[in-house]
Amino acid sequence: MTFTRICVVACLLIPTFASEPAEDRASGNWPRWRGPADTGSIEGGTWPTDLEGDNVLWKTPLPGKGCSTPIVLNQKIYVTAPVEGKDSLLCLNWDGSVAWTTSFAQENKGKHRNGSGCNASPVTDGEAIYVYFKSGTLAAVELNGDIRWQTDLVERFGKVNLFWDHGTSPVLTTRHVVMARMHNGES
Repeated sequence: MTFTRICVVACLLIPTFASEPAEDRASGNWPRWRGPADTGSIEGGTWPTDLEGDNVLWKTPLPGKGCSTPIVLNQKIYVTAPVEGKDSLLCLNWDGSVAWTTSFAQENKGKHRNGSGCNASPVTDGEAIYVYFKSGTLAAVELNGDIRWQTDLVERFGKVNLFWDHGTSPVLTTRHVVMARMHNGES
C-alpha cells in the first residue's frame, strides 16, 4: 500500500481522561502511545462502533507507511512516517491538514510487510516531541518543527540485526529520554 490513512474519529475528540496528569485529562492530550496514565484507555465517553459515515471527522493520506500511534498535544496530532524516503515527524492540525514536517536520515524500511522504519511512536513532555526510527535516529523536536537535538544510536551502539522489526518507543522520565534498544551483543 503506497498511502496509509489516518482516521481521526469522534474518539479523538477525547472528552475527559479519567487518569492523571490532570492537565492532560482536562486538555484532551494523549502524550504517548499508551495515553496519559500508560493504560491505553480512558474511562467514560461514547465511542463509535465503526469508522464510517458521521463517525469520521476527516481522513488524510500519509506520505509513506507509518505504523506509529499518533499522539495529541494542544489539538495538534504528531505521527511518524517516511517522507520522500526519509524518516519524518508530521504535525497535523486538528482539521487534518499538515502543519509541518521534520525529516531526518534515510529511511531504513521495515522487514515485515506491515512494518516500517517509523514503527516507534512519538512521545511528548509538552515542550518537545521525542522520536526514534529504525535508522537509529533519536531526536527531540521543538513544537514548531525545529530539531532541538538528535543522535544516531546505530552509529553509537551498533546495527540492529534481530529477527523482528523494531517497535520500541521512547519513554520519558522527569530528566531523561529512555530508549530500550536490543541488538546482538550488549544491548
